[in-house]
Amino acid sequence: MASSTTYGDWMRRIPGGLRNIGMPLTFAGFGVALLSVFVLTASPVAGVAIAVVGFGVIAVLAVRDRQHRNVVDRVSERVSFRRQARTGRGLYRGGFLGFTDEGSAALPGVLSKVGLVEAVDGLGNPFCLVRHGRTGEYALLLRCHPQGAGLADDDVEDAYVASWARLMESLAVEQGVTQMSVTVDTSPDSGIRFRRVLGEHLVEDAPELASRAMAQIMMLYATGGARNDVTVTLTFKYLDARGRYLDAEEAARRISLMLPDIESKLAAAGGGDARPLDADQVARMVRACYDPDAQEVIESSSEPPYVAWEDAGPVAAVADWDWYRHDSGVSRTWEMCDPPRSNVTSSTLSRLLEPLPDCDRKRVTIVFHMLSPDRTTYLAEQNRTRAAAQVGQEKRATMGSVTQVGKADRQAVEINKGAVMVFFGLLVTVTVRAGVDEAVRLEAACRAVESAAGASKIDLRPCYGAQDTGFAASLPLGVNLQTYAPPSLMGSLLR
Repeated sequence: MASSTTYGDWMRRIPGGLRNIGMPLTFAGFGVALLSVFVLTASPVAGVAIAVVGFGVIAVLAVRDRQHRNVVDRVSERVSFRRQARTGRGLYRGGFLGFTDEGSAALPGVLSKVGLVEAVDGLGNPFCLVRHGRTGEYALLLRCHPQGAGLADDDVEDAYVASWARLMESLAVEQGVTQMSVTVDTSPDSGIRFRRVLGEHLVEDAPELASRAMAQIMMLYATGGARNDVTVTLTFKYLDARGRYLDAEEAARRISLMLPDIESKLAAAGGGDARPLDADQVARMVRACYDPDAQEVIESSSEPPYVAWEDAGPVAAVADWDWYRHDSGVSRTWEMCDPPRSNVTSSTLSRLLEPLPDCDRKRVTIVFHMLSPDRTTYLAEQNRTRAAAQVGQEKRATMGSVTQVGKADRQAVEINKGAVMVFFGLLVTVTVRAGVDEAVRLEAACRAVESAAGASKIDLRPCYGAQDTGFAASLPLGVNLQTYAPPSLMGSLLR
């Protein structure tokens, strides 16, 4: 039973300027007006022409579609993809027949400079950090086992939400934390682990009836299920007094000091027993995402096989306009354009997170950027000022502008109580097995995802022209799109 508590009042950052077209376009409009006035004194026709052309261009750029993009965004998206297709940047070949060093199957694209750092915390427990060589950031991966809220009382569920808010507030004031993400990876359970665990408990002298009952259980319940892997990823960026990136050893030491507190707060927020992943687990997880057929091979052995990080990537990958082919899988990734416009309950995302028909594998990643308290206060006051200015510029205030004022006021009230402002985005990746009728099966899986997103009141848009980057960003590896935006990624996937 879901809690009756509702959540909402999400809002985009108000751009400001005249009619909220943004400060750059507003300044450009003033510049066109001044230029046309000066030219009018010398040539009235030229002054009028400058005003008509200038204000016309500004009007075209100010018009945005329901996905918050103007004509320049759409054109540059197409041009960037054509340039990528022409130069072959969307193609990747690894292995012995590829172009990588030593015939390895390294990670492609934005993950090409990503490595693993093994460390030990204060209690002697090993953990792994994902190092992003292009940005100098480190990511800590924590595998969680949430108990869910299906049988939890309303007060328990509300306590989970409050504990999650306290976790984000604590991370907002923690030096070096740049991002947090939660990834829910849903894939079909092959039943191999189930049969292996039950087989380990069978004894040779068991009664015949018990043996037959166990055999039937292993046959009936081993297939048809789904496994859900929940991973919380924290991204850190540390600089020394000279503005240089800290080395891996010092970064691991600082992060290890935070581990006990993070694990306890995740448990209080309903995350269950949170434990950091080691290097072998991270490599196997990434390998199964790029090659879905490898998951059964990994699970079939009593001891998981060793997967080197240099071979965790695909042997071949092709990024097209709206799909991404990688080894034995074909995927499509969406980004969230807008959050739910109305208030929601804690169970709103359950349809999108649960296993869906026609989807061989589905991954939902929610990305959070917590702002510091001083930055939060500044943006809250800025939103209130811009929302009030928008109402003042309208002869008859629209419902949308009045609603923005109410949201900005309630936001300021919560911030005065100690809350922090959080920017968040959502990425969804669906994967089907490559093979016969893969295009038909991919479209069926996409319809299932879009239907679930509609039920969850989430507005999704495919990552056109950036499917490879969207796929990498949805992996629980801590890719921070605000600090690393490759040329092939037009605009930010994080809204």
